[in-house]
Amino acid sequence: MNTIEKIESIITEYPICEYCFGNTSQIPFSDKVLFICETDCTRYKHCWACPPHAGSIHDNIQKCHTYEHFLLFSTVTEVSDSWNTEVCLEAKKAHEALTRELRVQIEESVPSIYMLSTGCAICDVCACPEEPCRHPEERLMSTESHGIVLMQLVEEMGLCFNYGSDIAVYFSMVLF
Repeated sequence: MNTIEKIESIITEYPICEYCFGNTSQIPFSDKVLFICETDCTRYKHCWACPPHAGSIHDNIQKCHTYEHFLLFSTVTEVSDSWNTEVCLEAKKAHEALTRELRVQIEESVPSIYMLSTGCAICDVCACPEEPCRHPEERLMSTESHGIVLMQLVEEMGLCFNYGSDIAVYFSMVLF
């Protein structure tokens, strides 16, 4: 069984909506993603898994290039109001928990992986920047902190990101 088959046998046991495999050469990278983080994200400067605390975007892009393949997957959750941040945060926490569980399962079969997701959602309030991360071994770095233009990749890979107004969709990535 090759690596893709091993990973696929694991992920099909989980409530994943869609997934695809690709080569890291297909991933669109841009340091301009950092501008979106700076201007549009409340987690900027307030989360250890997000910029600017997630490391240099250029170093993170280089790290991604050390892997040959990726798995991109999504989870979907029906929510009462997709404009309600609290409701969507609960869906995000469930996605992140599933992603961390998958990381443990995949690491048992594939020794060298790197997992990216929506940014850490373990703690209700991140200790950043006043205190060190409370869960550094469990933390998942955000795809954006690695310069990945996620929505472009989702579209290019033929995955869906819009299931209607009452559905929250989240994506994670495994580099291997």
